[in-house]
Amino acid sequence: MNKKILTASLSLALLLSGCGKASPVPTQAVQTAAPVETQAPAPVQPAPQRQDGERFETTIVIEGMEEKVQYEHIRDEALGFEMDYDYESFNRVRDADRERFISIYDDAGNPENYLEISASTDDAETVAAAISAAFAEEYEVRQDSFELERAGSCIRIHGDEVKGGGYMPDKLQLVYVIPAPDGCRIAVEHYAIAESEGFGRRFSYLMHTFSVLPR
Repeated sequence: MNKKILTASLSLALLLSGCGKASPVPTQAVQTAAPVETQAPAPVQPAPQRQDGERFETTIVIEGMEEKVQYEHIRDEALGFEMDYDYESFNRVRDADRERFISIYDDAGNPENYLEISASTDDAETVAAAISAAFAEEYEVRQDSFELERAGSCIRIHGDEVKGGGYMPDKLQLVYVIPAPDGCRIAVEHYAIAESEGFGRRFSYLMHTFSVLPR
């Protein structure tokens, strides 16, 4: 299975290498642990006028329980986005072509639970098609339209099971391809299956604070 996953990842890397500065390729199948509730598209909400580095407290709900979390607002004009993240739960790591928000409990050199943001100069449909085609060789891939509160409509790519196997992989991912005037932004949620429900909810809250900036 590991050799098959590596093959799919390399195929995706080749597909995206011609898409301007494409996203670093997700290394596993795209999947979410639980179905996301279907809801009518909501109007895009304007982001609060926060300064880069501004910190504030907010409340989220995890497994039916309210939890107060400490967020920091960030702006990355090189990649073209701004968002809030839980700085007590995630370490922010800036690489040349991506940002990662890695669980404080993970090994930063080999993380399992993290959110990854990158950008491509290709349009969202082209990038989404390349990702879906590469993963479809090994996984049952689904693609749909999803509404983010501040970024608007995006393409979401996820898989529910290993192709033909009827089971979930050990490491899950969910990809958002977000249209932008200069191409698109790509956000990938990575999580281990045992922790996917909790991290999936946390990442979902972060993604709903995401908005596109000019690069």
